[in-house]
Amino acid sequence: MFTAVHLDLSDAIDGEDYWLQALGKRHGLSPHTDQTRAATRACWPQLAAVPDRCLTHFVTQPVAFPADRAGRVHVRHTLRTCPWAKAESCAGNAAIFVPPSLPLRTPANPDCGQHFLYIDYVTTAKTLVFHHPDLICTDAAAARTIHGYMNENAAISLMFETLGGVMRDMGKPTETSGWALLKPFTPLAVPGTSIDGNKTYYETSPTDAVVLAAGDVMTAMLKATKNDASLEGKKWTQATGTSVLNAGAATTGLVGDDAWTPALQTTDEVSGVTAQVTVLDASKTQLQLTLTNGYLRFLGAYIQFIDATGAVMSVPDWTPDGYQDLVATLLDIQYPTIRYIGHIGPQNNILAVPVPPPGTLAVGITFPKGAVGAVIWSSGLGTGANPDPKTPIIGGVLTGVMNLAIPSFMLVAGTAATAMGPAVTILDSLLKNAPFIASVVIPMVQLFTTSGSNGEMKMNWSAFTALFRALFNKAAAQLLIWVEAQMAGEELADEIPFAGWIMVGINIAIGLAQLAETIAEVATSPWNIENRISLTITTSVAVQPDPRHKAFPQGSPMNPAHYRVKMIYRDQSRASVADAHDVPADFTGTTLAASFPNNTLGGQVKFEADFYVGEWLAAKATTGWMNNDAATVATVTLVLVEFPVPLTIGSIYQHAALLTYQNDAYVWQQTAAAPAATIASTNTSPTGNAISVWSGLTLSQRAGMLGFAWKAAGLGITSCVNGTGGQLFALQNAAIPGMGDIAAKFSSCGLDSVSGLVYDPYPPKFEMLNGNWVLDKNNRPVPDPADLALGSYWIDPRKAQNPMDADGGYHLRQVVLDTTTPFDMDAGQPSWGRFRHQPDSVALHPGGYYVGINSAHKRLQIGRLPAAGAADGVLPVARVHAGEALQPQRRGLLFHPVAVACSYDGTIMVLEDTKSADVASPIVLARIQAFDLAGRPVNRFFDADGQPTPFLMLSTTGENTYLDLAVVGDQHMTYLYVLYYGGDGSSPSDYSMAIYQYGLAAPATNPLVTTTGIAAAGIAVDMWHTAYALNYAMTTDGGGNPAGPPVGSAARTVPSVSEWLPPVPTG
Repeated sequence: MFTAVHLDLSDAIDGEDYWLQALGKRHGLSPHTDQTRAATRACWPQLAAVPDRCLTHFVTQPVAFPADRAGRVHVRHTLRTCPWAKAESCAGNAAIFVPPSLPLRTPANPDCGQHFLYIDYVTTAKTLVFHHPDLICTDAAAARTIHGYMNENAAISLMFETLGGVMRDMGKPTETSGWALLKPFTPLAVPGTSIDGNKTYYETSPTDAVVLAAGDVMTAMLKATKNDASLEGKKWTQATGTSVLNAGAATTGLVGDDAWTPALQTTDEVSGVTAQVTVLDASKTQLQLTLTNGYLRFLGAYIQFIDATGAVMSVPDWTPDGYQDLVATLLDIQYPTIRYIGHIGPQNNILAVPVPPPGTLAVGITFPKGAVGAVIWSSGLGTGANPDPKTPIIGGVLTGVMNLAIPSFMLVAGTAATAMGPAVTILDSLLKNAPFIASVVIPMVQLFTTSGSNGEMKMNWSAFTALFRALFNKAAAQLLIWVEAQMAGEELADEIPFAGWIMVGINIAIGLAQLAETIAEVATSPWNIENRISLTITTSVAVQPDPRHKAFPQGSPMNPAHYRVKMIYRDQSRASVADAHDVPADFTGTTLAASFPNNTLGGQVKFEADFYVGEWLAAKATTGWMNNDAATVATVTLVLVEFPVPLTIGSIYQHAALLTYQNDAYVWQQTAAAPAATIASTNTSPTGNAISVWSGLTLSQRAGMLGFAWKAAGLGITSCVNGTGGQLFALQNAAIPGMGDIAAKFSSCGLDSVSGLVYDPYPPKFEMLNGNWVLDKNNRPVPDPADLALGSYWIDPRKAQNPMDADGGYHLRQVVLDTTTPFDMDAGQPSWGRFRHQPDSVALHPGGYYVGINSAHKRLQIGRLPAAGAADGVLPVARVHAGEALQPQRRGLLFHPVAVACSYDGTIMVLEDTKSADVASPIVLARIQAFDLAGRPVNRFFDADGQPTPFLMLSTTGENTYLDLAVVGDQHMTYLYVLYYGGDGSSPSDYSMAIYQYGLAAPATNPLVTTTGIAAAGIAVDMWHTAYALNYAMTTDGGGNPAGPPVGSAARTVPSVSEWLPPVPTG
């Protein structure tokens, strides 16, 4: 393929020689004349827009680039007239040659070539961004797609023009100025390569100002490419999650004899890593652990042993079976409690495009005496919390050299399309040599630096750019010889200017301004990817009927009975396990059985039983959290609580009660009349009864209480921060109808930024006495106070602007749900979790996690609830998942998230609605997307063809604006309550609450039923299917007049809440 190359050398230095460095050769340049420019533009009309001053030179003869792969070329020039120069030449502007799609043109003028390449500051900007590991490749089709966004997307193209202009204005690189700095490097001689040890070269290092300026276009490129389906498997992957396993599929390792049966916490892929265990000798507590790495990075593998009390064991002399690894011997990379067991190589790849096989480590492990379990860590480059900073070092350093530094050399045009596997084999051999570790690896380790606290550590990518220099050492000769052999005549020295550009690309993408927007895999994995090995037993569960009934709910031929028992692990991002059975039609027994073989001991679990008649969840039981040890969970008894009748297509909800203020107290008033206020009542006035924001409604079934937040004037309080009044966010608590005490709580001061409440919504365990339920005055079982709850919290935004590696974030502050304890608004109280981005909707996950969505950045945030509150800077920040979706088919990304909720079995549901976004979207879409705790999409629904999908489509007409989501049930049968309005929402008749459903099979119809006239801003639903709505209307005296605790001569501004009930079936 003959390519004509044209250049902008308008800032060339007089007296210096310039040439194009490509295909291992110097290609001479000729200056353009008026005649050659005219001829060039006749050949290539695309260059007509380039002014004469920027079309200065051309390569004298068209260059024969390969037709099947992309590569980097660059301009070089001498430095004879530069008194400061330490090298003979340096690199100038660069470009990526991308082969055009076939067929090629046959030009009338042979001098035109079949294709053309233009090189200037803009192409240099594109080349710099292309070095991000999620973009870089030599694959021709992938490179064409990526550069298609650079050149043909109007917004992105303009951003590159702007970045190129910034670089031009800063000037060409020198040792002290320019858009990049020239850093001298005199490598040692490396036998067998072109490096003789006598020359100095320049590394071209982009300045911090250019890195900052490139942030926006890097973000745009990563968003665009992560949404491009043609790049799946080449530049991005998306694993499908698992939130529930069947008990028969629960075995995650080979079982040994009855005395020793270890198993893995999960065999799912987690951040690119999967694990397997095989028992080698149960009598010696010996197994083989196999770790597989599907990402383009190295990982160090570690093990931490746990004793029978759950304590971490100190085993400073323990080593894996057949231990001969010099890495751990010569490097300080392990602890007495965390032992190094080897490194895992990367997924094989051809310059960042994955090809088989994945990286694998197989290691023999003998458990020390007293160990009943182990934590497995696969550690490397990452983000987030890391209290053990030695663990990522070896994985990070090897990734830096093999996956980030070497590919920068091999991006040159003409490099063979060679897989990296042989280089990894060479490295594995070198790591067995002490001289290589001492003279190459140890200097690399010194460049591996991080900053921040253990709660939020950050990689110092700027320091890491110099990593490649350690390779130029005779101890690494085998590796450099292999690299140079792939470069089709190129010399390593010619590509030294670009050796650190992949690290620069990462640094651009994870800057503070871009962290919320980028969608990366390796750089945003956790430092330590965790799995666990535990001993197992078989847990037997006995399910008994509701003592008020003394028999199980009866099925029928049309609706046979069946039940399902779940085992849910706490504080572990692993799938629940379920055991399901049919109930015989003539069954008259008093006990139903479930069994969980290979229950991996350790931590805490809870058991839940769901009893169904047809698809109706007729009864339920839960144990609450219990220690997962043999003495506690060998046998478990669950006693059912029956539920109300099921929902049908005729289940139109009716307004039943309204929260009012009468006789100086809040009280529920039974009424069939629903409030008529709508979103049109929004009022931003700083005085009077003016409500401008409704921040959501939350329900605690455990305590029988509701919590809600809003922004208003007329609250009778001042700002918690500065003591001013006006519109502030406030918090209110109230008991549900039927409770003996209204339990009213109101915040003692107001918040200036968005706040809200989130309560544990899940059913409690109930008190029993002498085999019978303890019932309250309404014949409802009383929650067992010994049952461990997830807690209740309010969102504190006061430290949102503080650095995340200090004490920044949106913090969870505890709420005590009793009848007397007020909201604690003290800024110095403990934190129970923190979000990086403003949580626009929050939910609690039954496994002990908190989940939030951020609409502005299209993010899903997931954090683990601690056992106790801690100082604000101690707790790790919730991990950030998802990112902005640009294509409706792209799983795992979000358009405009509106609300989040969790099903009872732990599936995370996110309501998306493009119409609710502040900026109009060209795509009109409303849907619910399902995720698991790892932020992966879960195929919980069915599409129009009956195929599993993570999407439940709501509307594509754009007629509705979606407001809130509530979820009741699990994967067997779940109801999703969706609140929305049509038109402009100014009339109560515009509002609807639709109930969607999903289960193990596609439902016959969706939505099941829709109730109109629920003019509300938010909803919450309990397990009995009672719905509560946060109204736009203010509380009244029961007669329609505004009422509330006195604020001067007026009433406090508090929105009202309604109770809505489904009809009781007849017949």
